[in-house]
Amino acid sequence: MKLIQKIKKHEMLRRWAIAEVHVEYLNSINEAPAQETLRLLYSKDPIMEGKGIKRSLKMHHLSLVDCLPSDVVWYLARLELKKSEFDQLYTLPVFDLAQITNNTYKVSYAAKITQQKPLLNPRISAISEAFKSDPKSVQLSGMIVLAQGIDGPYTIIEGNGRLISLYSFLFLDENSFPLNDPIEVVIGFSDAKFKIDYKYLD
Repeated sequence: MKLIQKIKKHEMLRRWAIAEVHVEYLNSINEAPAQETLRLLYSKDPIMEGKGIKRSLKMHHLSLVDCLPSDVVWYLARLELKKSEFDQLYTLPVFDLAQITNNTYKVSYAAKITQQKPLLNPRISAISEAFKSDPKSVQLSGMIVLAQGIDGPYTIIEGNGRLISLYSFLFLDENSFPLNDPIEVVIGFSDAKFKIDYKYLD
């Protein structure tokens, strides 16, 4: 990871919300609500951006935010497309991701398992297929990780499926990344141990 700049929690939520709009709504029949939400999120007006965040993030997203340590400091960072860095990525510690990681929560393990048994997680398998057919169709903004230090390990708060699929694309299928723009993620630093509790509604 290479830090770019310090950001506020609001900016982290805004980027997360933009990603959710692309993932959840832009492929729907009626794109008008999605475009209106994006207009709010890109308005550069904190009040309007807040309205866009409320429109986009669901209850389980906000419940997950409530589980984050209170002392998190947020940064915009550049994800290095190196296997050594991706090997430091861990998924959220939740049941469906435990199933595809043999309870290790390692992204590298999840990538191998979902390649071998795509029906174990159809959502991640669909993202992997999208990478193969058209990498530009996969929305790579709004991915969020949490760590105690810059060198990791990193727990993925948002973007588990995309990062597992990207690992498969880059390191199992041995493709080069076709986009010129670097991948930006939001990274939060905290000395406290991250733990999902009853407040998270999966």
